Order: sequence, then C-alpha cells, then structure tokens
Amino acid sequence: MYNLFMARNTVRGVYLLIIEITKPLTIAIRNTGYKLEPGYYIYVGSAWGSGGLKSRIARHIKKDKKIHWHIDKITSTPFTAVKTICLLPGAPAHYESSIASTLLTKLDFIPGFGSSDKREDTSHLFICRTYSKCLETIRSLEKTIKHPIIPITVH
Repeated sequence: MYNLFMARNTVRGVYLLIIEITKPLTIAIRNTGYKLEPGYYIYVGSAWGSGGLKSRIARHIKKDKKIHWHIDKITSTPFTAVKTICLLPGAPAHYESSIASTLLTKLDFIPGFGSSDKREDTSHLFICRTYSKCLETIRSLEKTIKHPIIPITVH
C-alpha cells in the first residue's frame, strides 16, 4: 500500500479528492458566485511544490487554514469533508488537465472552478451527486489515462 504520510515522502503528482457537501454552500471567487448543492464532488489537483502530495493533501484535510486556492473555500467549511483521496504519484503534470478534460465528458461541472492557473481547462470541480458515482467515474479514468490511481479513504 502507498503510504502518503511517511515522514520523508515528497513524491509529487496529481490527485483527485472526493468531497461531500452536506448543506448548500455559496462561495464567491473573484466576481463569480457559486452555489453548490449537497452531494459529492470530485476535485482535480496537482502537487509540484517541495512538500509534494503529502503536504498538499494534509492541507486539504485541515479545516483551519488560510484561504489560498479555490478549493480551500470548500474544504475549510464545517459541513464539508474530504471522503477519499485518489493519488497518481509521479504522474506527469499534464495529467491534471487530461483528467479534467475527460471528466468534462462524464460529469456536470462548476465552470471556471479551480482552473484559474490552467486557462485552457474549463473546470477542476465536478458534480457526482453520489459517492458511488464518484468512485465509478474515477475507476473508469484508469483505463483512459493508463496510470494507476491509488484510492485512500479518509472518513
């Protein structure tokens, strides 16, 4: 099993978060307001900094944090939870956009969310409604991208 939280682990790569929202959530990013209904969502991200996947995932799970990325506005609220982390350790940087493009064909999405640093991407936040739909969709990605995806259940 892949141990994300090993002391010296600084592996970089791409990840997906399955996030549950239990109450309606309205967030503002720049001049856009987003209303997210209760349900399950997939967020696509990458970790290329010195702390790698370990640091990035630990940040997403933490509730008390300075808001830096769009996703922080979701993961910092008390009625949201990261349920599953899906890791693609060592995946090339372009996989983040490739996965987002593939998910556009499979799921509804929140336009412009989480993709401001990737202008060519339409979104990095996708609506699943159910947890099983999220898992099913992520499993189907492995066939498309030809890279193993390691799921880790958080809650």
